[in-house]
Amino acid sequence: MSTVTDSALNTDTAREEGAVPALSAMLAGLPERQGFGDATLIRLAEGSIDLGGGNPDTALLPTAVYRDAATAVAHSDSFPNLLRYSASAGLSSFRAAIANRDQVDAERVIVSNGGAHGLALAVLGLLDPGDTVVVDDPVYPLFLRVLELVGVNIVAIPVTHDGIDVDLLAERLRDGLRPKALFTVPTFQNPSGVTLSTEKSAALVELAERYGFTIIADDPYREITFPETVIPDRPRLRDSDRVVAVNSFSKTLGPGLRLGWLTVPEAFSASFTKLRNRLDGQTNGVLQATVERMLADERYPTAMATAGEGYARKAQVLTTHLRDKFGDRVEVADPTGGFFVWARLLGDFDDARLFDTAQDLGVSYQRGEWFAAGSEQFRGFVRLAFSEQSSDNLREGVNRLAGAWQAVLAS
Repeated sequence: MSTVTDSALNTDTAREEGAVPALSAMLAGLPERQGFGDATLIRLAEGSIDLGGGNPDTALLPTAVYRDAATAVAHSDSFPNLLRYSASAGLSSFRAAIANRDQVDAERVIVSNGGAHGLALAVLGLLDPGDTVVVDDPVYPLFLRVLELVGVNIVAIPVTHDGIDVDLLAERLRDGLRPKALFTVPTFQNPSGVTLSTEKSAALVELAERYGFTIIADDPYREITFPETVIPDRPRLRDSDRVVAVNSFSKTLGPGLRLGWLTVPEAFSASFTKLRNRLDGQTNGVLQATVERMLADERYPTAMATAGEGYARKAQVLTTHLRDKFGDRVEVADPTGGFFVWARLLGDFDDARLFDTAQDLGVSYQRGEWFAAGSEQFRGFVRLAFSEQSSDNLREGVNRLAGAWQAVLAS
């Protein structure tokens, strides 16, 4: 009897003292999303046009190649084994296929569940609390969210017409900056759309090797190339032990696939595999086998080229109509690939009010301030996605944005 009483008393005391299940300090300390990715800020009523998302156009995805590859995998003798647990680093044949495309050794390839997962693996595998990380400015905001998992110091370096400002970075390094890592999107950078040149990539790797930091190169838009666009060959990003490359099929085969990969220095391969083992174990073997067949399909390169042509037409519609509606009150460069237009609307207006007014008129986009990593706040900038919308919707979206801009300026 006394045992029951003592137990009850102990339970009551524990409740009084607040001894309830608790989150980890890391999870409890994660801030809420603010700005980019915060769904509470987006109002997409019926008939609204979303120029904010980074979804591919499903009509430009190679669905016929998908179906044939999936059918072949499902009817293959190896299909039952694909339903078993598979190696944490990925199927050896799939890793070899990726390595062949990227011109690297297959042992360096670690398969991931999409780009975001790859970035998380890179951050957890390379960084410790309190480290310093250099990032693009403007930056892909969701990478900053990943950095919150470890807690680091962020240093922003501006992006110029051909990638991150390597000269300024070199100056900062000479003055004593000592980052543990640097993050950049080298091809059709999100949001600016610029591409890192061969010369800059070599200079960036040289700085990484001299000052001892690792480059995290996030490259999901590499295959979304417009006609006549040639991606610079950047061999130093492939061959240096100071580069961890992150990639994904989300933009070419669809984000619902959740399939990507990292290319790590050979000395890191075992360690990153061990990290995967302790987190989620493996990537879907059936999907790996399906995409492996797709990459070997002779229709795949044509499908990618066709997609690039389609996105190029959409981009031209968007930039042409922006210039028609805003005239000399807009600064915008013509994209050469990727999914986005990075435009600056001129005039004295409140960005938050413009965003709300635009949504009232039925168009949504991403505000420039949400991509800021340093002191530059990108006021007046907007990131407009042309990838998913039809040409008619792109024109109407610009019409609504222009109407909101004029209303805010006049008020």
